[in-house]
Amino acid sequence: MVFADANADGRRDAGEAGLAGVVVSDGTSVVTTDGAGEYTLAEVAAPHVFVVTPGDRRAVGGWYKAPAARVDFPLASAPLPTRWRFAHLSDPHVEAATAPRFRSALERARDGGAVLAIVSGDLVFDALRADAGTALARYAAYDGVAAASPLEVRPALGNHDVFGIDRRWSRVAAGDRGYGKALYVEKEGPRYFAFNRGQVHFLVLDTIGVNDTRYYGLLDDAQLEWIDRELSHVPAGTTVVTVGHIPLRSGSLALSYAAEGLARSLLNIGGRTSYPHVVRNADALVPRLKAYRWTLALQGHTHVAERLPAADGTSTRYHTAPAVVRLPQARSPSGFFVYQVDGPEVDDGELVLLDPPPQGAGE
Repeated sequence: MVFADANADGRRDAGEAGLAGVVVSDGTSVVTTDGAGEYTLAEVAAPHVFVVTPGDRRAVGGWYKAPAARVDFPLASAPLPTRWRFAHLSDPHVEAATAPRFRSALERARDGGAVLAIVSGDLVFDALRADAGTALARYAAYDGVAAASPLEVRPALGNHDVFGIDRRWSRVAAGDRGYGKALYVEKEGPRYFAFNRGQVHFLVLDTIGVNDTRYYGLLDDAQLEWIDRELSHVPAGTTVVTVGHIPLRSGSLALSYAAEGLARSLLNIGGRTSYPHVVRNADALVPRLKAYRWTLALQGHTHVAERLPAADGTSTRYHTAPAVVRLPQARSPSGFFVYQVDGPEVDDGELVLLDPPPQGAGE
C-alpha cells in the first residue's frame, strides 16, 4: 500500500488513507495504486521495489525497499511554492579526505535556497580499481554525508561507482560480491528510477555500459523498455528533466578526445566503434520523450561546466555540471549549478563556485 502519512511517523494510523494513482515499480514492471492505495507486483526478482513520489509528497523511511510479501510506502505531505530551487552537483568523488568538501557543497546549495540536490554520478572517489575494503570505505564516506544532508539527495550512477571491473588493479573477481554495478545498487538503490517534484518529472538514468574491464556510454535495453512503461503513466506535456552521468551531448569532450588519442578513446563493442565518454544511443530517448516537455538533460563526467542550448526545432538543453571535487590537475572551476523552477519552467541555472577558479580557467 501507498498511504498518506499525516504525522510522518512511518506507520499507518487510523484515518490515514491510501493514495490512488501512485506509481510503484521494481525496475521492470510499472503499476499504479488503486482507489484504496493498494498495488500488486508479481514475481519480483529485482533487489528493490520503489515508489515514484508525487510532486507534493516525500517518502518516509525511504523511497525504495527490499522486496517482501508486503511493501508499504508512507508518503508525507511536502508541498512546494510555485517557485522553488534545486541543485545539480556532480563528481564529488567522495572518500574520507574529500567528504568535507561534499558536505560543504550541500550546505552551500541549501543556503542558496535549494530544497533538492541531484548528484549525477561518480559519488565515490573510485571503485573501478579499488579492492573491496577500499570501495566499501568510500561508499560509507559518501553515505555518511548524504544521510546528514540538509536537503533531499537523489543520486545517479557514475562510471567510478562501478566496482572492481578494472581487474588489473582491483584484484577483484567477476563473481565477487558487489562486482560491477551490484555494490552501487546495494548501497544507493535502483540504478534507474523516476520521481516528481513540483510540476517536474525527473527521470534518473543509468548511462554506464560495461565491456569487460572498460566502461562506455550506453542506455541498456531493459532500461529503455522500463522508460516506455514508466512514461505511460506521465501525462503528455509534462516537463521532464533527465539525469545521467555520461553525457548525452557534449562539446567540451573534444579536448579530452585529442588528449587521449585514438587508441584509448575508441572502443569496438558489438562491431560498432564508440567514443566511451558520450552515450552512444542517446537518440533512443528522443522518440520516447517526444510527447513531453523534455527541456533539460543534466549530466556530469567531464568535470567541465557546460550549457548547450536547445538546437533549432527542439526544446532540450544539455547541461553538464562541473566537479565538486578539486583535483590537482584540474583547470576547470569546481562547483555546481542551482536551478529555479517556476511552475513547469526550469531556468538556465546559476553556477556556484566552490573556490576561485585556477588561473586561465573559464566556463
